[in-house]
Amino acid sequence: MAVATGVITATRQAEFRKRLAAARVRVACTLAATDEERRALASHGSPDIAEDVIGDVVGGLLERLQGRERHELDEIDAALTRLEAGRYGLCEACRGPIPLARLRAMPATRRCASCQINHEAGR
Repeated sequence: MAVATGVITATRQAEFRKRLAAARVRVACTLAATDEERRALASHGSPDIAEDVIGDVVGGLLERLQGRERHELDEIDAALTRLEAGRYGLCEACRGPIPLARLRAMPATRRCASCQINHEAGR
């Protein structure tokens, strides 16, 4: 099932906002070094990290990211921007809808599977 072109329902928007927030926390967990940081991440349930007191701990962890984790965080943030702008769920290459199953498996994805294969092949 593909997401309707340019339209994400409010329910789906909330679903993907939660999925993307959870992905941010997972990335931060890769850096949690202290028990305090781990406890803060474990108790974090809000989909909006920036508005939490715990957000300070998460934000500090995310600032320490480098390499692959930094790229993953940047992709999550870009997906959140697309979600708020009403462009989430549309392939950046062909502008077609990205199937719902792909979005659920990879919420930060920018492309449908076909376009991603072409992108990785340098086409």
